[in-house]
Amino acid sequence: MSRRGESIYKRADGRWEARYIHHYEDGRAVYRYLYAASYQEVKEKRLSELMHTQAAPHTPPPCPPMQENSPSVIKGECSIKFKELAALWLAERRARVKESTYVRYARTLEKYLLPVFGELALPEPSCHALNIYFSHLSQEGGLRGKPLAPKTLSDMRCVVKSIYKYGNQNGIPCPSLQTLQAVPKAAKKAVILTVENRRRIEEQLLHVDTTTQLGILLALYTGLRIGEICGLRWGDIDLDGGTVSVRRTVERIADIDPSSPRRTKVIVSEPKTANASRTIPLPTFLTEQLRPFAVSEDCYLLTGTPLHTEPHQYYLRYKTFLRQLGLEHYTFHALRHTFATRCVEAGFDVKSLSEILGHANVSTTLAIYVHPTLEQKRAQMERLTLG
Repeated sequence: MSRRGESIYKRADGRWEARYIHHYEDGRAVYRYLYAASYQEVKEKRLSELMHTQAAPHTPPPCPPMQENSPSVIKGECSIKFKELAALWLAERRARVKESTYVRYARTLEKYLLPVFGELALPEPSCHALNIYFSHLSQEGGLRGKPLAPKTLSDMRCVVKSIYKYGNQNGIPCPSLQTLQAVPKAAKKAVILTVENRRRIEEQLLHVDTTTQLGILLALYTGLRIGEICGLRWGDIDLDGGTVSVRRTVERIADIDPSSPRRTKVIVSEPKTANASRTIPLPTFLTEQLRPFAVSEDCYLLTGTPLHTEPHQYYLRYKTFLRQLGLEHYTFHALRHTFATRCVEAGFDVKSLSEILGHANVSTTLAIYVHPTLEQKRAQMERLTLG
């Protein structure tokens, strides 16, 4: 049994075998073989090995200069496949992006792009082929038959564009993607706590007696994300100045190290963007709620020790808190949405709110939160008078 186009086979002894190009000698590809108990395991192992071994000394030989009006990048004995260019691009990106971003790129390639296009020699996949594939995924879905989310499709599109840009910059002509169709973004409505439910939570938090409650209260009045709450240390909180600084985030990502027995791992890293690193003023009452819990600066807010809490574990504690109030259908992110919506209703200027939330630009804040009600629109229209 084999998986067509993937160089993955099931052996007679029941194991799965995968091969990949380790390096080139005298213009010839030298393969290596990997083995695992399952198809998915050997597939992941191959991608991890490929990403670790693709380095400059082992890159395929450069293609000769393109002839004018030539439709192909394959000249003479030179041929580079999409998967080989993708591996070189991914190895280059590793030193430039956060680990979580690198893993997302690797998973996008492994799960969606390489199984379909990996064995194709450039200039394939063409823009036309990509459009057809993305359209299929948006309507029919992937392996599970569920249509892919616009965000997933957008990530795939960005990865392909970046790979081809990298190829062109390094003398490997790639197809033009000018006609690559944009991915329509689904309008998302921010789910917020109703006034009644928010007050029920606030009443329960009136006398905070656990760090779980303290984190919930902080999210409700600062808009911090759950990973940012888990990453807070007491050294990030200035009780006298009344501020909290976001300097790190905690998240669980896929572990693509072939030597690791784990599928995932928890990492502590810098916030995902420069704007996400920010200092937020605290309401006076919140500073006073924080003060009794303060410990040494190197300890985390939620644990009171130098050890951090994993976001999923804290989320379970949050859900338990809500379950006791009969409100378990709200996600943790609903606290952030509720905070931002209340700020808009209170008349915050959008620029200040955008910086407090850590958005990359004001347009993101406007798109998500600033939606005038009919009453607000009517009040504006009443400002118009005759004469």
